Amino acid sequence: MVLRPSHALVRAALLLAVAGLLTLLTHQVALLVLVAPFAAWCALGVLRRPPRTVPEPSSALSARRLVVGSVAEHVVEAPGWVLDVEVPRPLRCELEPPLGAVVAADRTVVRVQPQRWGRHTVTPAPARLTDDWGLWRGSWRPVAQAFTVAPARDAPGGSEAVPHPVGLVGIHPSRVRGEGSALAEVRAFRTGDRLRRINWRVTSRTGELHTNATTAERDTELLVVTDTLSDVAGDGAGASSLDLTVLAAAAVSGHYLGLGDRVGLHDLGRVIGSVPPGAGARQRTRITEQLASATVERIDRSVVRRVHRVRPGSLVVVCSPLLDADVLLEVLRLVHRGAAVLAVDTLPPELGRLDDTPRGGAASALDALAERFRPGRFWEEAWALRRLERDVELSRLAELGVPVVPWRGLEGLGLVVGALAANRTAPRLSRSLGGGGR
Repeated sequence: MVLRPSHALVRAALLLAVAGLLTLLTHQVALLVLVAPFAAWCALGVLRRPPRTVPEPSSALSARRLVVGSVAEHVVEAPGWVLDVEVPRPLRCELEPPLGAVVAADRTVVRVQPQRWGRHTVTPAPARLTDDWGLWRGSWRPVAQAFTVAPARDAPGGSEAVPHPVGLVGIHPSRVRGEGSALAEVRAFRTGDRLRRINWRVTSRTGELHTNATTAERDTELLVVTDTLSDVAGDGAGASSLDLTVLAAAAVSGHYLGLGDRVGLHDLGRVIGSVPPGAGARQRTRITEQLASATVERIDRSVVRRVHRVRPGSLVVVCSPLLDADVLLEVLRLVHRGAAVLAVDTLPPELGRLDDTPRGGAASALDALAERFRPGRFWEEAWALRRLERDVELSRLAELGVPVVPWRGLEGLGLVVGALAANRTAPRLSRSLGGGGR
């Protein structure tokens, strides 16, 4: 790191040189008395001149893997120097101090609190260093530090909000009666019971047919499908559709992995990527890291990555704003392949919701005047029309046996999954979406 005299030391040296020149020209020795403090300042600067090789400061982040809402500290250390550090605010992050500027001796700390998942980069501005007397200064550019942010772990309505997946194939016992190997009770024989389940000991003792009722087994495979083909947001500071999609995918996959099921992740776009089905803590880590390393810059609406491998009877949770016709057709294709599909609507609720609250005469006149000069002044009305068109498409999905649930946490999701489990054998309509346009 190269050190230079500070501006104060340079001004003092120039003033001393000018005073010496004037003394030679005018023979006024009193001028030297006037600049004596500046001469002492320059002498102090020469005596305190640092060595040629000065070790560079160090910068580091306290954590490289965070969760939304957690805090990482950007630390710059330079023992024996006064640091002036400025960290520009990364996108969708909060800084402490708010402007990211800190002046301190030996060590500076700027706290970064990300408000959105994905990959973020802290790119500090060149730091300025001065000694404690302000005689020498230097400039040093800290290295940019990248970190990944995972969605929040605690989703509303967690724990046992989702009772069990759909299906009867697996190794995890369920509390629901059905085909399985675990004995639930011995009850009277009913029409439709299998003959091989008859309990002959109880039958011979009571004189009436009795059968063994078993507990169904939990489905071991769940596929979470994310739609990252678009990212729409309202005018406020609320979450966008992509934020809700990632949050829903993280909450659903984390919940089922906690139950011991096999969970896979498939992205219809190119933002997140796909994760093969797996179970356990390692699979939870893989999905979390996959979601954390996503970047919005990779959004590509031109290509839809279809789901190629899905087992009939599996539960497929599609997290999507349900705006793209290709996504709706992919949902229909999954239904025709025998999967139990549940669509989670991640469109921000404020989009397309017009405010019907009447306003006063003066306020309405000002609003009308402001509307005439506002670009895109019919944006809310356009979204209201688009939401009406989308409601028609969602009603067609409901006719095909695909329930659509707005994302409000796992509570509402659990009710719909329970309904799917109860109606798993119900017939499905084999019809297309018809006029669902883009």
